[in-house]
Amino acid sequence: MAKTPDKYTYNKVEQIYQELRNERSEWEQDARSISEWILPGRGIYQTYTKPRKRKLTSHRVINTIAEDALYVLTSGIHGRLTSPAMPWFHLTWPNAQLKQIEMLVAWLQQAEHILHAGLHASNFYSIIHSFYVEYAGFGTASLYVGDDTYDDNIPFRFELLTFGEYAFSTGADGLSDIYCRTIFKSPRQLYEQYPDTVSKDLKRRVEANESGVDKIDLAILEFIAKDDSFQDKNFVRYVYEVTGTGRTGTRLNEKPLAVDGFYEHPYQTGRWSTIGSDVYGIGPGSRAVPDVKRLQEMEKAGLLATHKSINPALNVPAKMRGKTNTLPGGHNYYSNPAEVISEVANLRYDFPGVGATIERVEQRIQRNFYNDVFLTASRDPNASPLKATQVIAQDQEETFRLGPVVERLNSEVFQPTIRRCFNIMHRQGLFPPLEPQFEELIAQMEINLVSPMATAQNQVRGQGTDAFAGFVANMAQFDQAILDNINPDAAARQRAEIEGVDFGVLRTQEEVDEIRKARAEAQAAEKAKQEQMIAAQAGSTVQNTSAQTQKTQAETGQILAESQATAQEAGLGTVQ
Repeated sequence: MAKTPDKYTYNKVEQIYQELRNERSEWEQDARSISEWILPGRGIYQTYTKPRKRKLTSHRVINTIAEDALYVLTSGIHGRLTSPAMPWFHLTWPNAQLKQIEMLVAWLQQAEHILHAGLHASNFYSIIHSFYVEYAGFGTASLYVGDDTYDDNIPFRFELLTFGEYAFSTGADGLSDIYCRTIFKSPRQLYEQYPDTVSKDLKRRVEANESGVDKIDLAILEFIAKDDSFQDKNFVRYVYEVTGTGRTGTRLNEKPLAVDGFYEHPYQTGRWSTIGSDVYGIGPGSRAVPDVKRLQEMEKAGLLATHKSINPALNVPAKMRGKTNTLPGGHNYYSNPAEVISEVANLRYDFPGVGATIERVEQRIQRNFYNDVFLTASRDPNASPLKATQVIAQDQEETFRLGPVVERLNSEVFQPTIRRCFNIMHRQGLFPPLEPQFEELIAQMEINLVSPMATAQNQVRGQGTDAFAGFVANMAQFDQAILDNINPDAAARQRAEIEGVDFGVLRTQEEVDEIRKARAEAQAAEKAKQEQMIAAQAGSTVQNTSAQTQKTQAETGQILAESQATAQEAGLGTVQ
């Protein structure tokens, strides 16, 4: 049974939200700098007031190398981690016993294919790239995963939040447990979504179609907490109708617009890296701001020097006031040859030196955003196509430098997002039916990343086995008995798990045993057949030899008899 709404009244929710905003304020100054110098247009820093127009450019930014470098990083992560062109995660059972049940393995693989299709049908792949921009830029990013779609063919929808429109705290597991968000809507949108619970004044305005009902000037305060008080769900949500200016809000209705719940947390929040027990993360964007500021100063100074070189300040005789012509080919007439037009100062700006300094700062910014990892092929414009060893080395470089980031994304974003999407589709009955005795096993399902970057990271697990197998193979040249130390079946199954091989490609142990048994029986039968043939051939040879001997003996006896007869006739006696 759901508890009374008094547990999370507006005053209580606003108090919690204020505490979370106070916690967030320590990171807001850095976030504002990132918005101004690297990501113009992103970030909302007035809690209850939506910016009327987002400025997608900043007058302070002359050189946009930082934003370009950031998008190279996010595109590289997207292509190497969550590419829509290939499966990037694999569902599996946690232990070997369940993996031996063919029906369970086949069902999970079919569910995995359906889940991939659901992600393709939704807006996941367009949102996840923007998520990476916030993630690498601000160091913290938040993603909404909901089943409140308007199309029955799409099981879930995704929404990206920008820094400043949400605040959260983390639980003992390091994941978000209390979450507050401000959602901006027009009176008409609010009335269409909550027609029975909006304030009376708003309802009257919309039904009377007064001016301004389509103008976005209202905010929804959404509060989510880890609490099983609503229909035994794990998270409860309260939604309040608020208006206000800046960071101060005023409720328009005593009662919440909605009270409902979620089985899983609908907002997945990831941090690039954290220091100690910090709630919010630090990303490459915050580290790049000092260099970006320095770069803009150098670019501004370079432009100023260029203007001064092209159009320098001049000393002009007083009697030529208003008569000087500084255009190309212009003529200036004067009577006194000593009265000449000259530069105020003979400035010599070191353009090559400053250009080299700017280039070094740009390269430092690009390295900060890991561009040297993803743009390996473009380092040398005359480089030949990458060899296999170069590709392996590049994958290892990605693994070592971005490994901690992948681990954090996996635990804080990918695992909860995929599991929530899986559970949503399972609750909607989109997977094939599973026998009731196996339903409880679904909670034990594991999610493995099999994207190129994640696979390169998993390859480290198999490198020891590969190196040992290579060593044994070399030693086998001297003594074949060393091969007895290797279990090829275990090595093959470990490699299949690392590579994310689908069910059906790798035979079960029972099938392998049956094939080997049949092969052994066939070999034994063939051997017995060959032995019978050899025995038969040997017997035939003996018989032929005996017959030949008998024939030879018979012929010899006949010859002796004839010889004796001839000798008797000649009177020579008996032939010995």
